Amino acid sequence: MFQFFVYFFFFFFRLSEERNDFSAAADFMNNDPHIQRTIGNILGALLLSLLPLLETPVMAQTQVLSVSTPPDPAPSTPPKQTKVPNSNTNKKKEPTPTEKDSSKIAALSTKSFRVIVPSIIQPKVEGFYDYSYRIDMPTDMYLEANLDPARPTLAPEQYRNIARQRWKEAEVFRAQGTAQGLRNAQMKFEDALRYWRASGSLSQPTELAGALNQLAIISDTLGDKQQAINYYQQSLPLWRAAGDRTNEASALTQLGRIYNLLGEKQQAQSYFNQARLIVQTSGILSSVGGSFSAGGREATTIFNLGKLYEEQGQIQKAFEFYQQAQTRWNNAKDTVGEASAFNAMGSLAARGGQFPQAAGFYQRALPLWRTAGDKRGEAVTLSNLGFVADASGQKERAISLYQEALPLWRAINDRRSEATTLNDIASIQAMLGRNDLALKLYLEALPLRRVTGDKRGEAMTLNNLGGLYFSINNSPRAIESYLQALELRRMVGDKRGEAVTLGNLGLIYQSLGEQQKSLEYYQESLALARTLNDRVRIAGTLSSLGEILSAMKDVKEKQKAKQYLEESLALWQSIGDRPREASTRALLAGTYLALGERQKAIAGYQQSLSSWKIIPPQLPVKTKQATAAAPQSSAVK
Repeated sequence: MFQFFVYFFFFFFRLSEERNDFSAAADFMNNDPHIQRTIGNILGALLLSLLPLLETPVMAQTQVLSVSTPPDPAPSTPPKQTKVPNSNTNKKKEPTPTEKDSSKIAALSTKSFRVIVPSIIQPKVEGFYDYSYRIDMPTDMYLEANLDPARPTLAPEQYRNIARQRWKEAEVFRAQGTAQGLRNAQMKFEDALRYWRASGSLSQPTELAGALNQLAIISDTLGDKQQAINYYQQSLPLWRAAGDRTNEASALTQLGRIYNLLGEKQQAQSYFNQARLIVQTSGILSSVGGSFSAGGREATTIFNLGKLYEEQGQIQKAFEFYQQAQTRWNNAKDTVGEASAFNAMGSLAARGGQFPQAAGFYQRALPLWRTAGDKRGEAVTLSNLGFVADASGQKERAISLYQEALPLWRAINDRRSEATTLNDIASIQAMLGRNDLALKLYLEALPLRRVTGDKRGEAMTLNNLGGLYFSINNSPRAIESYLQALELRRMVGDKRGEAVTLGNLGLIYQSLGEQQKSLEYYQESLALARTLNDRVRIAGTLSSLGEILSAMKDVKEKQKAKQYLEESLALWQSIGDRPREASTRALLAGTYLALGERQKAIAGYQQSLSSWKIIPPQLPVKTKQATAAAPQSSAVK
């Protein structure tokens, strides 16, 4: 019976803590006084069941820690006194101090206890923040593709003309904004590359490098990072041969960015250092603003140095360079450049959790985009403002800002960003409990993710759909969505996302009582979390594993549960998450008790309860008048 109380009570907390997308359990407890009272009663019964196991001194301590206000009003009359008749004397015997304490404990019932459960932090949708930043940066105007081996030999100039034609055809396909369009564009750029090579001495290094650069961009967009690296590396000697330091630095920066995403930090740092050296020595890089004055070019150089520092994670240096660029663009009357600088500074502030400052920068960028007639920049900044509003708890304002950005994305035919915005709105609607609307928006975003070839975005939307289906008790659809998300995340090498989805599958199978499947998914998630050194995910997954194993009859499994929970507890303590620390400590205490480690169990429960607000009950106190008024015959024999 005791273990039943433990597992029942802490199931609510585990569900609210481990859910990655939505948590009906949190609202269920926080908004329903009846459930709060029931939990209090269960805890009271739990503690009372402990009392016979303990020594007398410990009983007194347990009483002090566990007593709380009764959920119902106290009785208007005091309880009757219990008197044991003595055959030798009619004189009342004064109770000893121990008997007084025991009578107080005996007077308590399970209804005498009420625990004020601390409010549970609203969970956030996993992956949401990965797709909510849309920093407006200069867009490279290059792409790439393939060739026909069966063509007859042509004059070099004819090959060049065919290459130019293939390039134009590639641009048409790329403008479609779909995954198939990008693949078709890739084929045309490859054709252009082959024809330029076939033109021999007439081919220009910039033409060949430009085609390779376009192929790299398309490969990166379609999720083929290794192929993108290959194309960028091929372009480097060509840019150097052409003396184009601007595009050489740009290619080096992209290589650094991709290696950084792949977790190869040393290789990424090497490319970043090479790019920064070129920028510092040549004073040029791709133009952001529309001004070609000396001040505008200087601002562009400074801005791109800021980008390089941001890619390397040197946030303070990046911020300083963005500030300098903004001042120079302002002096040059370059509204697009200045708006880009404000937007970049706002995004740095947002990533650092400084949301009021971020909103201020974005608000300064917005009228500049509108003055310049730049719909993309305006949509970018509106979306970033939406993110800041959401992160600041202003959900309705966030929805309004995202909805303002939607028609702008549609006006410029940017279906990828349209899908991202629909997903963001759906996530907020789900957090607000508007499940039907959230489902409609997710299902609207999903085909756009697919048609644009955004596999990471598609995986995130599927993961969120899984969470939504789980919250409305549609487990089969939830599992289906999670499995699709898992396949995509493995395909694109998204280890963090894979760990998230594996944990979600573990949770759903645990809720269905399929413990073996649940354990397998949790173990896979744990292994990935350890490789990523994601301490929060490690701690949560260890706690989930410990909860499942502690409920098993095999002592060996309980010993494993003890190890997992002890490791989880140490992590929550180092992280500083007190609510989860208390929950894990209580689970561990139940495991100690099941293994016969009684003293550890007592200490664990006491420490866990001490972190909650517990109000002592209004115990009935017998006044002198009440004692005098009570007839002697009222004693219970």
